[in-house]
Amino acid sequence: KISKYFQFQSSHSSLLLPSNPIHPSTPTFDPSLKFYTYNFHHTTPMATPDVTLEAKCTATTASPVSEKGSESTGVTNVVTDAMAEADAKQPTVATASLTFKDLAFEAVMNDKSKKTILAPCSGHLEAGQLVAIMGPSGSGKSTLLDMLAMKKTAPYTGEVLMNGHPRDPVLFRRVAAYVGQDDHMPAHWTVREALNFNVTLKQRVVGSLWEKREATRARTQHLMDVFGLAEVANVYVGGSQVRGISGGQRRRVSLARGLAAEASILFADEPTSGLSATDAEVCVRALRTIAKEQNVLMLVNIHQPRREVSALFDTLILLTPNPGRLVYFGSMADAPTYFEACGLPVPQGANATDYYLDLVTPGSDLDAAEALVTAYETRTAPDVARLVDEMVERKGQSCSQMIQLSSDRPRCLGWQSRPKAYAVPFHVQLRMLISRKVRITFRNPESVGISIVMPAVMGVVLGLLFQGIGRTDFGVPTVMFVFIQLVMLSLQSLPLMPGLIEERVYMKEETSEKLYQESAQILGNLIVNMPLSVFSALVQSSIIFAFTGFSASLYLVIVGW
Repeated sequence: KISKYFQFQSSHSSLLLPSNPIHPSTPTFDPSLKFYTYNFHHTTPMATPDVTLEAKCTATTASPVSEKGSESTGVTNVVTDAMAEADAKQPTVATASLTFKDLAFEAVMNDKSKKTILAPCSGHLEAGQLVAIMGPSGSGKSTLLDMLAMKKTAPYTGEVLMNGHPRDPVLFRRVAAYVGQDDHMPAHWTVREALNFNVTLKQRVVGSLWEKREATRARTQHLMDVFGLAEVANVYVGGSQVRGISGGQRRRVSLARGLAAEASILFADEPTSGLSATDAEVCVRALRTIAKEQNVLMLVNIHQPRREVSALFDTLILLTPNPGRLVYFGSMADAPTYFEACGLPVPQGANATDYYLDLVTPGSDLDAAEALVTAYETRTAPDVARLVDEMVERKGQSCSQMIQLSSDRPRCLGWQSRPKAYAVPFHVQLRMLISRKVRITFRNPESVGISIVMPAVMGVVLGLLFQGIGRTDFGVPTVMFVFIQLVMLSLQSLPLMPGLIEERVYMKEETSEKLYQESAQILGNLIVNMPLSVFSALVQSSIIFAFTGFSASLYLVIVGW
């Protein structure tokens, strides 16, 4: 119990009992855990531990003591009740395994014929693994990933189970996250704001306002530290027309946003595409850190990683095209031995993953795809089938149970979940969307120009065209003025359309991840855009009427229309 509690309190330090031989530390504990100072010293993992404990205890079953010794009765008496309560307050990590059986996909062509994209394949993946899905183009890598991630909208065959249960179509997005190939985010968003947005919408924080802010800030800061984004926390994400962070950093922001909810499963589609070898290694290393720290199952679709990157993966799923079939499913470290047993040893000094891809690419100089498919079906497939059948019968936590378990975190951290499709209520979604919309609108010079400068210029132009018309008799020019003015006011929101189209791109991704509801996005846009449109109309009308000389009563009528 001491070891477990110490691991929890020191989860972000180098102290990991009992792997480190010496552990001098004096952590400060929550007073509700009944003791304040605690020194633990462990000399060797295998021998009887040399424990030095100094405790001031407020437990009702033991008086305050200060004991020193090895496995002494005093030590046991002091910490018994405190450890029992600490056990009850420890975070319950909801882990997930993934089992897929006879998973296959056929595409319907234009002539109504069917083409097999992925032949039936099976496998089982445990929590805490970093899995690489590799293969040449057309081998079905993205198809397999999308089917496992419940992103495939076209019908497919086979079954996918999480912890032995069918995936819940409503709650699965609460325990799994998906990061696509492209990084779609507002250009005028800072890195900190992007991560804070996902953390807030994917976790429900209870307590005082200060506790909510601190819990969200701590999670955001941890993600920035792990992904190496702390130095650019206040820099714009940027885009094609806005200077911001680099492409590699933008990719890391997308991955960090996917992990903001502390999901039990992460699917990443080609997270290193378009990145330099160094940036790719940084991304994969950060993913491995999170996978091991939080026991998260991560499936990554990746193209030809270099030697240092491939060594970070625990499991390799290798596919060959025409149609997509499995040629290897197992440990990345054991792959060279397997290929050597198949009579295809990795050449000395060669990058193993490059060599594997050459072997499974039809038409290449080293093409051995058919031989490897046959070898897999005879050597590995029977064992995989037995494992899958066993895991199908083994039932673990369902989606709803995993979500419920996440609410058992320490109260001092402020985390709580609710078993619904969305992690936070509608009003929180609306507040975050309005806050984001206001920031990116007023930081964008084009938005400010569309809302203020352009209406003012149009007002001056129309005012000069109809200057002094209000002091003349009613006639055709007056009718023309009223008609043009009403048309211009009706089209006042048209310049906002490019921004709405741009927002639609990342709104589709965010709503598919159940960050917020579409209605919250629509209402948030109305709340922000409507006042801007009204203000633009007032600016334009005021300038025009100043030139025309019409009475104020007519001004109110036209603006009202």
